[in-house]
Amino acid sequence: MPSIKSKIGESKRISLDDVCFLISVKTMKDELDQEETAEEIPRQIFCSKSSINRQEFLAGGQLGFKPQLLLLVDSDEYDDESFFMHENKKYAIYRTFPRADGFTELYSEVRTGD
Repeated sequence: MPSIKSKIGESKRISLDDVCFLISVKTMKDELDQEETAEEIPRQIFCSKSSINRQEFLAGGQLGFKPQLLLLVDSDEYDDESFFMHENKKYAIYRTFPRADGFTELYSEVRTGD
């Protein structure tokens, strides 16, 4: 659901001209009472793709992540999903940053086996 941002008249508007799919994961408990993934539910939203800067790449690497992609999404659209699909590739979100202008930065990596 799009929202009207307070800075719409500003010349530095952000263009959400790319498409991605936020993936909600539905889990169930098995007979041993362990959680297992039952279903992944994708939801299409608009986003803006950006590259990871050097500082984020180094900081993420020190924490065991391999930062690969930064997406900027409308904060109203993001609902704490852990994964997204972009250009037929599945990414895991390892960090988010809600900005003051109504957008959220999603820092992500590609995990093997996902």
